[in-house]
Amino acid sequence: MRARSSRPTRRRVITYLAAGVVLILMAFPLYGIMLTSVQFERDIRSADVAFVPTYITTKHYSEVLSAESGVPVAESMINSLVVGVTTALVTVLVAIPAAYALNRMRVPGGRVILGGFAAIYVLPTLLFVMPLFITMVQLGLYDTYIGLVLPYVAFTLPFMVWIMGSFVRSIPVSVEEMALIDGAGLFQLLIRIVLPLLRPGIFAGLLLGFVLAWVEFLTPLLFTSKLSMLTVTLGLFRSTMDIAIGQLAAATVLTALPVILITAFFQKNITEVITAGVER
Repeated sequence: MRARSSRPTRRRVITYLAAGVVLILMAFPLYGIMLTSVQFERDIRSADVAFVPTYITTKHYSEVLSAESGVPVAESMINSLVVGVTTALVTVLVAIPAAYALNRMRVPGGRVILGGFAAIYVLPTLLFVMPLFITMVQLGLYDTYIGLVLPYVAFTLPFMVWIMGSFVRSIPVSVEEMALIDGAGLFQLLIRIVLPLLRPGIFAGLLLGFVLAWVEFLTPLLFTSKLSMLTVTLGLFRSTMDIAIGQLAAATVLTALPVILITAFFQKNITEVITAGVER
């Protein structure tokens, strides 16, 4: 009996130890960046490395957020906020009716379309970039918010339709049939029945859509060239050439902070969306 009872305890200890090692390995670079961002440049470049700070300075943060900064970090964060929120809203608004139609209505080739959505992410992203780039230039949308949002939506929408479809399939068909028997039309069915039941998926989809847009690098790299249109990832890339190490670390912390906070506070919702296709 003792041998049997000790096995789960031993496995639990090993699991916690392994998780602790992984946590330390993942958190150490973040701690190093945060430590670098609050030290003076002379100490950052010093050979004597101090893992526990003896002082804290916000000099680098004030420099990267100032108007005289070589890279407009504050402006790029505003750009990413506008693009991220717009992308999340548009993607979810389009994904909901598309997911409902493909999973509840008799759409010719519906299964093929869903399979195509999944297959898109197997293909290289560059395969779709050139047609989008040519289209944006021809429409005069290069270096505009719309020219950034549309490619973001194009890359995120297939994944969001697939995920929303799993939430749609979790709604009992009998609930919709009862609403139709009571005289509800398709629009009323979507607004009064489907949307309230999809609320957890919608909220998590908005969060995930914003995070995906916030961390995207290739799209702003190809579809923008003006400093006034930089997003946080592209601004951080440019800052490696224009500012000091301490300022670069401060800019990194500022750009990563929204994603860290969203992931920390809404981890359960985001995990539910990511694993929806497996669990449902």
